[in-house]
Amino acid sequence: MLFYKKRLNNNAVVVADENGNEQILTGKGLGFNAKIGAVVDESKIEKIFTLKNDTDNQQLQELLKTVPVEYLELAEEIINYARIYIDNKINASAIIALCDHIYMAAERKKQGIDVKNLMLWDIKKFYRDEYGVGVYAVELINRRFQVELTEDEAGFIALHIVNAQLDLHAKSVNEITQLMQEIETIVRLTFSLSLDVNSVYYYRFITHLKFFTERLLSGKTYENQDVAGMLELVQSKYPQANKCVEKIAQFLRKKYGYTLSDEEVLYLSIHISRIAQISK
Repeated sequence: MLFYKKRLNNNAVVVADENGNEQILTGKGLGFNAKIGAVVDESKIEKIFTLKNDTDNQQLQELLKTVPVEYLELAEEIINYARIYIDNKINASAIIALCDHIYMAAERKKQGIDVKNLMLWDIKKFYRDEYGVGVYAVELINRRFQVELTEDEAGFIALHIVNAQLDLHAKSVNEITQLMQEIETIVRLTFSLSLDVNSVYYYRFITHLKFFTERLLSGKTYENQDVAGMLELVQSKYPQANKCVEKIAQFLRKKYGYTLSDEEVLYLSIHISRIAQISK
């Protein structure tokens, strides 16, 4: 049994169960004439939102006082799509920032205001899957709210999905992207080639690079495994890739004070050798 605890708007309320656990419910007219302490008519419930973190719960409640429920429901739809489309955990709290962003983007568009995404090219290249979610999201938003958001917004939404996967505390997506750019530039200049960004090997390299840079910038330790034999084989078979990784290692030590483990050297060498071959 659920009891009304707080009315957020006509279509959203905060309720508590018999143990005092809070939930946010949405449904047409659910908050209309809701009386604190009264039993909730469960036939009116359309969606249930439960965030484990008390701070997140409070932020979501504050958001729903000004943002229509439809935007929250759409944000949830996008997050659920991202969970299927992206093979990585998406933080539940991402729904708050995404809901707020979607609402503000739609409102800006209705006022004829467009915001250029200066990182769009990098987002398309480094966060291909997340950008795909952004494109899907923009299609939904445009259809649902009769606006015409552009690919710039697809890029902004992609960054929200990237943020939802990362656990970097003070670090930002900008820092991750910058480090990825720096490493990719070393690869490109070492081999004097134009990388084929559409190849599956490039995609795998960038995916590996994203999680590597996240780990480096967050200060997480990497459990080193005994790969000496395999590393020696790869280094002898792909000497150019090995030289490239040595340049990357030197750069990381100098700028970030980070020393590559043998396993990181191994996997970087393998990925770099593959994209160098395919891009010739």
